[in-house]
Amino acid sequence: MSTDTTSPRDHVISVIAAHGALTSAVAEASRLMSTHGYHKYAAHLDHHRAELNVAIGELALWLESFGVWTDVDVGRGIHPPATGEPPTHPPHSSLSDGLLEARENLKARRKNVLTVLADARSALYSAGLPADELTAYRRIVRLWAGEAIDVVAAVHRLTLADRYIRRLSRLSARRDEAQRREGADLLRQWMQDLEQVDREGELDLADSCGYGDLVELYRAEVG
Repeated sequence: MSTDTTSPRDHVISVIAAHGALTSAVAEASRLMSTHGYHKYAAHLDHHRAELNVAIGELALWLESFGVWTDVDVGRGIHPPATGEPPTHPPHSSLSDGLLEARENLKARRKNVLTVLADARSALYSAGLPADELTAYRRIVRLWAGEAIDVVAAVHRLTLADRYIRRLSRLSARRDEAQRREGADLLRQWMQDLEQVDREGELDLADSCGYGDLVELYRAEVG
């Protein structure tokens, strides 16, 4: 027997608040990229933010059609594009660090929306509402939030590749043992800064840039 005493209306408010936190995170990630010159990627994120705005607006309209108790302010779930300079606290030592934080923030907020929605789904179903629209909303959130996370992850990979390739390029083309170890350490740091799923592709990139010997050494060390 369920012990949830939260009203259906309060569940709706929670969904809208969680959605608002997600769209805010997308807007902030877009601003971070725009500030650092990645305007095309920022535009992609802004498109995803707009699609999420539409999704929560349509869900709110659908819920309102079932009774006055769902008449809530959907504005908390809708965010315009972020403008101006991004917040400076906490400071990031590099753009890649800021992007990593943005990516993890987006993942956490997407997860929270889906968790809150799952709780709301049961309560709304018990109140007599069909579940089809909630399923569609969940699918849209997973799609556009996932796309936003992928964009941030892609730019994160780009910034890391630029940083480490520049550092590796300072090594002599005819590396002695000390430089070879230094290069291997740099490559290892690069891989540690990446998610596991992205490492193989970036190893191929390092190989194509002339660091195949370091890639072989890395592969031998990690098994």
